[in-house]
Amino acid sequence: MGSEQKEKIHFVGVGGTGMGTFAAALARSGHSVSGSDGALYEPMKTVLKNSSIDLIEGYHADTAQKVKADRVIIGNVTRRDNPEAMAWIRAGANFLSFPEAVRRYLIEDKKSIVVAGTHGKTTTTTWISFLLTELGLNPSYLIGGVPKDLSSGCEVKTGEWFVGEGDEYDSAFFDKGPKFLHYHPHFVVLNNIEFDHADIYKDLAHVRASFEKLIALLPGDGLLVARYDDPQVLEVLSLALCPVETFGVGAGAMWRLGKVEESPAGYKFEVLYKGKSVGEFETIMLGQHNLINIVAGIACAMNMGIPLDKVRPIVKKFGGVKRRQEILLRGENVLVDDFAHHPTEVTATVQAVRQRFPKGKLWTFFEPRSATARRNIHQHEYPKAFAMADEVRLKSPFKVTDLKAEERFSSDELALALRGAGKSAQTFDTVDEIVADYQAHARPDDVLLVMSNGEFDKIQDKLRSVLTK
Repeated sequence: MGSEQKEKIHFVGVGGTGMGTFAAALARSGHSVSGSDGALYEPMKTVLKNSSIDLIEGYHADTAQKVKADRVIIGNVTRRDNPEAMAWIRAGANFLSFPEAVRRYLIEDKKSIVVAGTHGKTTTTTWISFLLTELGLNPSYLIGGVPKDLSSGCEVKTGEWFVGEGDEYDSAFFDKGPKFLHYHPHFVVLNNIEFDHADIYKDLAHVRASFEKLIALLPGDGLLVARYDDPQVLEVLSLALCPVETFGVGAGAMWRLGKVEESPAGYKFEVLYKGKSVGEFETIMLGQHNLINIVAGIACAMNMGIPLDKVRPIVKKFGGVKRRQEILLRGENVLVDDFAHHPTEVTATVQAVRQRFPKGKLWTFFEPRSATARRNIHQHEYPKAFAMADEVRLKSPFKVTDLKAEERFSSDELALALRGAGKSAQTFDTVDEIVADYQAHARPDDVLLVMSNGEFDKIQDKLRSVLTK
């Protein structure tokens, strides 16, 4: 960390995955940390309670008088009308956005690897962080999820590298620029570019413009590791003033997959560099998209001078991230939990689970919850996303009445389209109704897949209870 002086730091909106893990890391590094938020949810509820953080429930203007802080970090979900945030600002507090604070406390004098793109950021960031940690390079990192193989989602370490999940979402109500523009990239891994975050971006061109700005930040001695198979990514490559290496499955990719074999234990896959095999690797991960994420990390490692023979055993050890195709139950029945919400993610996840577990009915449970998913932008793309599912159970969209009627996603319309395509599909207003419906049709060989970027009213626990009775 660039600044050795220990400070009193207060977080407004400490309960988010990124903010919470960052707060916990600063507390572990010796800072005095406090934070406020509304109701806390898992997994961050446990993470924060196990950290030396003074938690304040709710946002109150008088917190700015009661809490002493050298710096105040304001999260991007905090709105301008938040009484506590405005009280801190009016009191003249030294306040920062979350990404500004990441730059100050985690990056500053380090080389930064920023993992960006609409999909795959969390898993790829976790993989590269795990790889560098296992290699003894002692990286600092920030992950927007809970890794299975690392002690936490954020660490402040002494090594020369920082690995960060580069989110294109805006930084704060007082800084509407993307978070990743604060991260001083030396390497950028760019997985893909699609339309998402419909609450802040107007169209795909608007989204792409943010990634163009990120690429323009790369120094001449940096590196852009870019997905060859994504047409939007290919359009922005020419903006890089540094070397570019591509990865993917297409024949023109510099780094690409060769032979791939899948079994119940996982994948064996070959990696090609400039058309020549660099050897075979093994992983327990699900889905070809995760093999591509691993290849991106291998490309970074090679450009850091790390021999492939040192990388190969670490690939086999990597277990991924919680809530990213996480197998919660495996036996007579299978239960998988995933964060998928965009139709591209739903497609990849459904396909990955079906291919790994080909026997029995595949039941999919989907909650349209994200800012984009609960809008009707991708209404007509979702039916194709469930093509490999046998049974589809949908919850009505999260807080859909907060949106104008003409903007709203319709779970009923999706269910109708799926039934028209020969699928069994139904919509329910509550999770308890969904679970009761499944219980009435349950079979011993069922494979269950839950998809939501939120808590989904703990449907995972309720389904597991049904399966383990």
